[in-house]
Amino acid sequence: MDELLLQAVKEAVTKKKFLKIQYRTELNEYLAVTSLIKKINEKEEGLQVELATGEEIPFHQLVKVGDVASEEYNSRDFTCDC
Repeated sequence: MDELLLQAVKEAVTKKKFLKIQYRTELNEYLAVTSLIKKINEKEEGLQVELATGEEIPFHQLVKVGDVASEEYNSRDFTCDC
């Protein structure tokens, strides 16, 4: 379990603030939305992050929440070499 990312999600729920949320879909598409995280649901398949829109994102598909990236990614993955 990615503790830093989980802590960032819990903080977002508590503070009720809009954040940029980056994640992968089941088709491995990379999406980014700016939304409020409503709550964290625990289901049989694992943790689900529920957005204010009602959309649910599996925790393991999160890439970045605010400034906190998943431990699966290197910080250089979010820089531009332009």
